[in-house]
Amino acid sequence: MSSQPNVKVPVAELQSFVISIFVAAGLSEMDARTMSDSLVMADLRGTHSHGVIRLPFLVDRLLKGGAKRNPQSRLLKEAPGTALLDGDHALGAITATRAMNLAVEKARTQGIGFVTACNSDFIGTCAHYAMMALPHNMIGIAWTNGFPGMAPWGGRSNTIGNNPIAFAAPSLTHGPIVLDMALSVAAGGRVRLAAKNQEKIPTDWLVDSNGHGTDDPGALTAGGALLPLGYKGYGLAVFGEILCGVLTGSRILSEIPAWFKETDQNTGNGHLHIAIDIARFVEPEAFKLRIDQMVSLLKATPLMPEVSEILLPGERAWRTEVRQRKDGIPVPSPVAADLLALAQRLGINAPTSLNS
Repeated sequence: MSSQPNVKVPVAELQSFVISIFVAAGLSEMDARTMSDSLVMADLRGTHSHGVIRLPFLVDRLLKGGAKRNPQSRLLKEAPGTALLDGDHALGAITATRAMNLAVEKARTQGIGFVTACNSDFIGTCAHYAMMALPHNMIGIAWTNGFPGMAPWGGRSNTIGNNPIAFAAPSLTHGPIVLDMALSVAAGGRVRLAAKNQEKIPTDWLVDSNGHGTDDPGALTAGGALLPLGYKGYGLAVFGEILCGVLTGSRILSEIPAWFKETDQNTGNGHLHIAIDIARFVEPEAFKLRIDQMVSLLKATPLMPEVSEILLPGERAWRTEVRQRKDGIPVPSPVAADLLALAQRLGINAPTSLNS
């Protein structure tokens, strides 16, 4: 396995840089900030496969017309607790952020907000949107369908998306409890990051074009397919297509182009966002205390040999975020080189830390 050196970039510098890139590519300051929040938060929490490594592809989508620079999103349908938002082919994080904010607003008055979106794009990490509910003493859920990079259970070709889903709930003294998972064994972004860093991957992550397991991440773009997280992961992916695609009137399965490859094509996928007001069921502080008690009971479980501790969903990402807010975000040298090239292309000054 090859290991590429990293450069450390302060969080504020990386956020400002990404904003300036998106503004130069044609987004408004507000939309550029929304996109920066999505990408940098992914890196901040250690999900580097969905962070600034995606920036060149997203900029290409704007410059080549796959996504609109000045989208006019609108509500197609609305009720007190629900809504269907037309993203007007904005970059996905822009549509997803508006949808989640609307779900939170509806949950304040209705107890729950269920907002779906259509005519959207790649939204990045679902956790980012689920966690938007946390400051409001709410539980958040986000789910999306997307480009079919995964094989169905028993298949060997990529005919369904890995349709990631995320849940987020607050605790009292621990970090947030966050489950963010693709429904494949590994997210496609992790495979592409491994390819970028010239690393091998576990042989149960994907199959090559002949249906054989492989440790070569490049096999994914050469006709291979991600493997589902067992038959249960496949079953959840099917319902991701139903709830995010069919229910919203969005594209499904092979109707969705590869957003990172066909950057001149509208993606047209859909997603859903749910916010649940904890106070409608139990006092928020009592809820958080009960979560802490649950965490303590789980961590008291006798450990298997060579296991040092029980972790909760999202705990490692929370620790990573706390550390990197202080120390900076590690950017692999190949990714830093891509960002520097993108900055030069758009006439933007890059942070000096990217050159270090």
